[in-house]
Amino acid sequence: MNKSLIKDWEHTVTEKISSNKDAAGFPVPEDYNTTEDEVMEYAYDKQRILDRDEERKKHLVIPGIILVMPVIILSYFGDGTAILLLGVGIGVVLALLYYAVMRLIDKLQLKRMYNADVEKYIEAVMEY
Repeated sequence: MNKSLIKDWEHTVTEKISSNKDAAGFPVPEDYNTTEDEVMEYAYDKQRILDRDEERKKHLVIPGIILVMPVIILSYFGDGTAILLLGVGIGVVLALLYYAVMRLIDKLQLKRMYNADVEKYIEAVMEY
């Protein structure tokens, strides 16, 4: 495995499973009403959702557009510091709202995909 690869939750889980699955006493997926493929898919999907927030912090195009649009729209109605500040204020509120909605969507998707059997198995793997 490439040492420069940044280890995240998914890689930690899958690496631990693949390197220890034949060891005595290591948790068996079937004992938790799941399969190894199901666990791998679950870990991949969960990590993808967890990575979205980090990606949003790196790519600020959408929040930047949200921040600037009110200034551009309000500049049509006149010039001045008051309109500029109002536009910036509205843009900041909209950008914060964007982040809040995106985090809420991520939490709802994590809640929707939650699988108690797979989570119990992953917890047993991590405790091994």
